[in-house]
Amino acid sequence: MPVIEYKLHKIGKNAKAIPDWVEDGGHWRNPSDSTMLGWVEAEADRDYYIPDTVTELDKSAVTTRILGIHSANPFPVMGEDGTPTEDNMTTEQVTNMAEDWYDSFISGR
Repeated sequence: MPVIEYKLHKIGKNAKAIPDWVEDGGHWRNPSDSTMLGWVEAEADRDYYIPDTVTELDKSAVTTRILGIHSANPFPVMGEDGTPTEDNMTTEQVTNMAEDWYDSFISGR
């Protein structure tokens, strides 16, 4: 089950949607290029085409991508009540968050 980086597909004059071949998409939107993360079935397990422009990412690449988003648009530290604080997360906090997300996202798939 590869984690992928993809963009929305145009489905009408003013409408976009997650491509049908993306499973559980819409994660970690990058404001600089409008890409998001999702996953697809492994190539050996599917009988349909996925465009060559779709990028597969391993844990390290996902972490690097999320750190890149954070460097341009810092993630706030969340308070105990679940609301953002005035402080920004550290690189270590973002790295841990990204690695935890990846592990959780791919577990059981």
